[in-house]
Amino acid sequence: MAHSDMLATAEDYRHYAQKKSNAHYHMSERAKARHNSLGIPVTVSTAIVGTAIFATLNSPTQSFWIQVGAGLLSLTAAVLAALQTFFNFSDVAAQHKDAAASYEAVRHQLDWFLLSYSSWGEASTLEVPLKQLRDTAAQLDEIAKKAPSIPDSVYDAVQTRVAERPIVGLGGKRPNEA
Repeated sequence: MAHSDMLATAEDYRHYAQKKSNAHYHMSERAKARHNSLGIPVTVSTAIVGTAIFATLNSPTQSFWIQVGAGLLSLTAAVLAALQTFFNFSDVAAQHKDAAASYEAVRHQLDWFLLSYSSWGEASTLEVPLKQLRDTAAQLDEIAKKAPSIPDSVYDAVQTRVAERPIVGLGGKRPNEA
């Protein structure tokens, strides 16, 4: 593998890591929002049901419709609580956030890799940097095995500036070098 090919591969890995990180952060925020969209109604409805039950205990003649409404609200709260437990959005959000942070850490390693080896000449031995690049690829594979899945539509939709801002340009020079 030539020096320029090695740097291009590292840039590709860097772009992939950043895009996966952004997608996992997006999925984490989506899961948090879903957790809240179930959690807030559960909390409000159980508070209302609890208050209504105490109100009916103090009143000897409670309207039939108030009792039906309290019963329906109680049933709704139970269903929402069950859904919240089943989908476990808070844990899903944490898993996506962990995956995003792991991908971001690998991207930082690749930043340092590119900065360290961009000035190496073709005559330099590539054994050490290629081993580091293989290790980085293995890290990316391990993260992918452990991370929750991301829909293709989310992955395709996330934006990253890494592709527009490579650390090294063509020929191994940094983009701002003359």
